[in-house]
Amino acid sequence: MLSIGEFARLAGVSVRMLRHYDGLGLLVPDRVDPFSGYRSYAASQLDRANQLVALKDLGFPLEQVGELLDDAPPGRVAELLRERRNRLREQLDADQRRLMGVEMRLRSIEKEIPMSEFTLTPLPALRLVQVSAQIEEMEEIENEIGPMFDRVNAAIGGAARVGPGVATYTDIPGGLIAAAGEQIGEAPTPEGLEKVDVAEAPRALTVTYEGEDIAGLPAAWQSLVREVESRGLVPVGTCREVYLETPYDPEGERWRISLQQPVAG
Repeated sequence: MLSIGEFARLAGVSVRMLRHYDGLGLLVPDRVDPFSGYRSYAASQLDRANQLVALKDLGFPLEQVGELLDDAPPGRVAELLRERRNRLREQLDADQRRLMGVEMRLRSIEKEIPMSEFTLTPLPALRLVQVSAQIEEMEEIENEIGPMFDRVNAAIGGAARVGPGVATYTDIPGGLIAAAGEQIGEAPTPEGLEKVDVAEAPRALTVTYEGEDIAGLPAAWQSLVREVESRGLVPVGTCREVYLETPYDPEGERWRISLQQPVAG
């Protein structure tokens, strides 16, 4: 038998709450000493205590908790907890995306963007195997590009790369086409991917973004486009993100991404 203090510690609740649950008939001690009134609990009652606390944390009123504990079919409490866990995970993911968005806007406002100097240079033609998607809302890019690269690399498998990964963005009416690609030279195109030749660009303004995360990447693009405008140039064609280094590389420690905007004028 366990004293009320021992049971409270193991169940993760206070002695006061155990007495409250006893008073409501939700968790009655296995034994009460008729002379001292001391409550004792059986270890087997810990299962009911765990379910009681879980249901309470899920927001069920105590009167409904009692009904669920007594009448719910086996596994129902665990099912409710799994549903709650999934909702919390979704909320955490959404909060993380919002946090990255706030970080990006803050860096844009405070101009704290880890970038190299702007460089005007020609861009070579590229041959990529890729997947692409039409994007209507800019917020979709963050959610799409990572999984797209995962699909490409899964399809490629052990094929040798002849250059870094490349994301491309092409304007279309009402949105853009975003693509994630890898360079495997003249190797056969893996199933599920498309082979695309990205044309060379005689002139492009480029800058290299470096950081421990990519929260500042949109702000870096904004800075690049502002620089294009300040030089009296016009953005044209397909712009590129060339992933020179990522934390996912065998020896990668950070993000180092070349942002490349073809220009005219």
